[in-house]
Amino acid sequence: MKRLFYLSFVLLFLALIPDELSSQTNPLRTPLSREVLDLLANEISGQVIYNNLVSVAGAPWLRPEDEFEDTFYESRRMMELAMSYGIENVELLRSESDRTFDYASEAELWLSKPEKRLLARLDADAALVARGSQSVDFEGELVYIPPMNEEEAAALLKAENRDKYKDKVALMWSHARGELGALLDEIGIRAVISFSSRDRYFDPNMVVYSSGSYSEGKNLKAGFTVSWKQWSELLEDLEYGESITLKCKTVIEKKQDKFESVFALIPGKEPEKPGVIFTAHLFEGYTKRGANDNAGGCVVQLEILRSLSKLIAEGTIEQPRRNIYFLWPNEISGTYQFISEHPEIISKSCININMDMVTEGLRKNNSLLTMSETPPQLASFYDGLAASVLNYVWRTNDIVYLGDSPRGRRGGQYFPKPMTEKNGSIDAFRYFIHEATGGSDHLCFNNPAVGVPGIEFFTWPDYWYHADTDTPDKGDPTQMKRIAFIGAATAYAGANCTDEVLPGLIDVVNDFGYARFAERALTVASEIVRNSESEQLASNAERAGDIISISAGREIAALNSIKDIYSASPASLAMVKLSVKEWENYRNSMMAHIKGQAESRASELGISLKPAKKEVVDRKLRSIVPKISDEVRFRVFNTRSYEPLAIYISENPGSGISNFASSRDAGILLNYVNGRLSLSEVIKHAEIYGGRQIDPATALEFTELLKELGYLSF
Repeated sequence: MKRLFYLSFVLLFLALIPDELSSQTNPLRTPLSREVLDLLANEISGQVIYNNLVSVAGAPWLRPEDEFEDTFYESRRMMELAMSYGIENVELLRSESDRTFDYASEAELWLSKPEKRLLARLDADAALVARGSQSVDFEGELVYIPPMNEEEAAALLKAENRDKYKDKVALMWSHARGELGALLDEIGIRAVISFSSRDRYFDPNMVVYSSGSYSEGKNLKAGFTVSWKQWSELLEDLEYGESITLKCKTVIEKKQDKFESVFALIPGKEPEKPGVIFTAHLFEGYTKRGANDNAGGCVVQLEILRSLSKLIAEGTIEQPRRNIYFLWPNEISGTYQFISEHPEIISKSCININMDMVTEGLRKNNSLLTMSETPPQLASFYDGLAASVLNYVWRTNDIVYLGDSPRGRRGGQYFPKPMTEKNGSIDAFRYFIHEATGGSDHLCFNNPAVGVPGIEFFTWPDYWYHADTDTPDKGDPTQMKRIAFIGAATAYAGANCTDEVLPGLIDVVNDFGYARFAERALTVASEIVRNSESEQLASNAERAGDIISISAGREIAALNSIKDIYSASPASLAMVKLSVKEWENYRNSMMAHIKGQAESRASELGISLKPAKKEVVDRKLRSIVPKISDEVRFRVFNTRSYEPLAIYISENPGSGISNFASSRDAGILLNYVNGRLSLSEVIKHAEIYGGRQIDPATALEFTELLKELGYLSF
C-alpha cells in the first residue's frame, strides 16, 4: 500500500508538469535565435580567414630595416585588410619603449669539411639562431658532447680536455644554459649546434625557436638550432669517425623596442556601458613569426569584425547595445601597455575573449579546441554562454548518436548542419572546457589590478608550436570558420543582451553552473567528509562547508555578472533575481547535506561533532575588506615590480614578509582582493582555489604592509 501511494504521488506530480518542461531540453539551445545563428554561419568564411592568414603570415621572413624604423608589416597589413572591408573604427596605436632587443639579421651554417655544403641559412631557416647569441664569424671542428652528470662535466676542466675542446663547435642534445654554458665557455667551446623539436619523428625537419646562455660568453658566443634530421646526420658522421669542420656566422643587431597594436571597434548603442573586448597577439617578439601562433587568431577576429559589421550595416542583425572591441598587440607586454594607456576602455569591458592558436587543423594535430574558462575570482556569464555555443557546433558538426541529436541528410553519415569549407577538412568538431590557465593575453585582464574576466580559446596539442614550420598549411579553413562563428555568436550575445536574449542566457549559465558545481565542489566536499578520521573530521567538515559555500557563490556571481550587460528592465531584474534566489536556496540545501554527512560520519566513528577551533586573529581578519588602490589599478601588474615593495624587500631580505611577498601564495591571495570580500574570506578563497593553506597572521601582516605602502586600501 505504501509503494502504491508513492507511485500514485509520482504519477500525479508528473501529470502536473507542463508539456514544455516534461519534454527534453533542446540540445541546440543557445541564447541567440536560430535565425541569427544561421546568418552568422552563412556570412563567416573560413576560406577568407585562410587567405588573410597567408597574406599576413604566409611564411617567416627577415624584416627589412624600414619595419624597425616605421611600421611592422603585420600591423600595416591588418590595417589595410580592415579598411578594405569598410571598417572606419580602426587605428594603429604606437608607444615608445625604453628597452632594446637583439635581432638576428644574418646567419649561415656551412659544412667546410669533408665537403663544402650549406647546412642552413637564416633567410630560409627562421629558427636557426638561438636567442641570446652574439655576432660570430669563424671556422671550427665539430665535437660531440653527450649529456653529462656533474662529475663528468667537472672532468672537462682537466688540462687535456681544455686542449681537446678549445675553439671547437659542440654538437649537443640541448643548448648550453647556466652552469654548463659557463663551463663550456671556460674550456673554449665557441658555438653549440643543437636541435629542438616538438616530435622529431613526426616531423624530422621542423625547428623550434630556442635559446641558450650565449650573451655573456667570451668564447662561447653562439647557438645554432637545426632540424633533428640534420643533427642526427652530423652525429652519425662523427660516430663513424669523420672529421667535420663547420663555418659559423651570425650578425646580431641591437634594435629599439616599440609597442605597436591594431585596435578596432564595432560601436554599440550604449557605448558608455560594459562591452566585449577581443584580443589576439599579432606579435610574440619580433623574431618568431608564427602563422597559427598567432596571426591566425588575429585574422579570425578580423573576419568576426567584417561579418558582424556587414550584417549590422545591412540591417540583417541589429546594432548591438554595447561596444565590441578588437585588440591585436604584442603578446602580454603590448596588452599591458594598452591597458595602462587606455583604462577608460578596459573599465568599460565585461569580458575578454582571447584567441591564441585557434586555426590549427584538429586532425592534423590530433588536438581539441579548448577553452580556458574565467577564473573563480572573476566569475562570468561567459562560461555558460560559450559552453552552449560550443555544444551547438559539436552537435551540428559531428555524427552524434544520441536520441535527442539532430540528424543529417539521408543516405549516409552527414553532419546535421555542416559548418565546413570547400578547401577545408570535413573533420568532426571536438572541444574541451577546463579551469582557468594563463600563458596568453587573457591573463592581463585576469590580473587583480585589472579585474576583467578573461577566457582563452586554444588548440592543443600543436605539433608545430613555436616552430619554423608554423605555416598556414597546418591550419584548416573549416576550423577557422567554426572558431570565428563561436567568437561572433558569443560576443554578439554578450554585447546585445536584450530581454529576448536574457532568458536563454540565464538558462545556459545555470546549466553550466550546476554541472560545474556538482563536478568540482559537491563531489570534492563529500569525499573530504567521507574519508575523514576522528581527529580531522571537525576541521574537514568546516572546509567542506567552505567549498560548498564559496563554489556556489561563484555560480551566483556568474549569474549576477549578467547585470553588467542586461537592459535592467523590471522583467530582466526579476529574472536574474529569481535565479540568484534559487541558487541561494540550493547552496543552503547543499550546506545542510554536507553537515548531515559529517554528522553521519561522526556517528560512524562514535564521536560527537564539535566545531573547529577559531584562531584569535580571525576576528580582525573579518573586519578588514581590502581592495587594490586606485593609484595602482590599471598601472601596476606585478607586486614585485611595485617600487615601494621592491625597496622594502631589498631592505629586509629573508624576512618572513619578504619571502611571502615573492611567493605564489601572495599572488593567489591578491587575486581575491576586490573590495567586497573580507580578508578572512579572501584567505578562504585563496586556500580553496589555490590548493594550499595560508598562514592568517602572515596574510594579515602582508596586507597591512601593502596598505602602508599604498598598494591596497581598506
